[in-house]
Amino acid sequence: MVVDEDVSVLSTLKQLLSDEGHNVITASGGLEALHLCREYNVHLILLEYSMPGLTGEALVRQVRAFDQEVQIVLQTSGAPELPARQMLHDLEIQGYHDKSEGPEKLLVWVDAALKAFRANRAIRVTRDGLRYILRVTPELHRLQPLDDLMRSILLQAQGLLGLSGAFVASLAKHPELANNAFLAIPDRQKFLVRVGTGRFEGKTWETLESSEKEMVLATAKTGQMHKNSALGIPLLAGDRVVGVIFIELSLDPAVDAELLEIFASQAAIAIENVRLYELATVDDLTQLSTRRHWLHHLENTLRLALRYGHPTSLVMMDIDHFKELNDVHGHLAGDLALASAGRAVKERIRRSDVAGRYGGEEFVITLPHTDSAGAQKLAAYLREGVANLAISWENQALRLTASTGVATVLPIVGHRHAPSEELVSQARKILVRTADDALLRAKQQGRDRIEVAEPITIEAAETVAKREEYDRANT
Repeated sequence: MVVDEDVSVLSTLKQLLSDEGHNVITASGGLEALHLCREYNVHLILLEYSMPGLTGEALVRQVRAFDQEVQIVLQTSGAPELPARQMLHDLEIQGYHDKSEGPEKLLVWVDAALKAFRANRAIRVTRDGLRYILRVTPELHRLQPLDDLMRSILLQAQGLLGLSGAFVASLAKHPELANNAFLAIPDRQKFLVRVGTGRFEGKTWETLESSEKEMVLATAKTGQMHKNSALGIPLLAGDRVVGVIFIELSLDPAVDAELLEIFASQAAIAIENVRLYELATVDDLTQLSTRRHWLHHLENTLRLALRYGHPTSLVMMDIDHFKELNDVHGHLAGDLALASAGRAVKERIRRSDVAGRYGGEEFVITLPHTDSAGAQKLAAYLREGVANLAISWENQALRLTASTGVATVLPIVGHRHAPSEELVSQARKILVRTADDALLRAKQQGRDRIEVAEPITIEAAETVAKREEYDRANT
């Protein structure tokens, strides 16, 4: 921005600077310049020191109140009231130009000031970016479902870059069971388009443009950042690519490459942590919790329920005639049936529920804060989901049904102290045993049905716990 009361000076300098490739705006007075500074993202102000009304010195002080980054070069036609060095110190300006020295000297000041502006902005962006990464890193490293983590990574990248459209492609653990397509890179690892924002929301690999696919492939192959009209950022765990962030660029991002690499490194570590956690807690075939992890979660749920007086229910489900399915169609068909049933269960439970593979073809679902009626309703919804599965195996349709048992444990009314570990353990055993007995009745009465046990009072569990404690003490 050029500020001068002389219209001919404004016109001459605008032409000179425009010819050098700069975008130039002009103001004929201090008040107009102050207004333009608030309206535009001004990088450099060439400012006449002596102006009527709002003087150059007064304008500098007011601009500095809200903008510390803009570079300011004072211009004078005669001797200033203060020495140039003192003005540079007192007014927080970056240059002083005597108009009598001609346009070449002015262009030197312009080039130097704009370089300083870019350097200062890069330092600020890097500093702010590092602060941002430090602030969001705990969120990335929180244990959470992988798809939730992917969405979090995109949202955090959006905060860092201000992106409008992006997606994350990650290593697909079971691409054959996923809804989205996957891509292959030469070392035969599989990638899956996990989650997207903007115009990539809901996109799959097939629906991406060829240039977008090529960007992801090139980034995954080389492990290096790629950039054209988009940005491909590799997610590296050590020297191994675990994913790629694809970002659509409307403007060149101000964040430098090193900062993006730091963010991507944190994101990759978070992905690896989730994968390692899932290896220990998620059943490979059904994608539900392993038996050990599910039992651990059930005890934690019961511990809170007994402490705060909430009912807890358990649904136990068994695929009917599963041995016959294996005998007739083979174990691969059985695996497909179990994977499909696990997906149906996972899609229909609530966010607070935890489903696990209890063993073989048996599934279990913990329902916190749920009474017997609510558990029966969800059990019917799950049974319907399994029955409606359309599974195709070697041009044959596999139809599944499930037998289901439901059990509920009721806490003591008014009970508000922490339960003993023995009581928690006994409550778990009785709840599982009761649900298993109800499941057995469902099978005995013809299968493809739901049996609901009478709710269990926690007093029964306390009685068993005290009896076992007495027996141990007197053995």
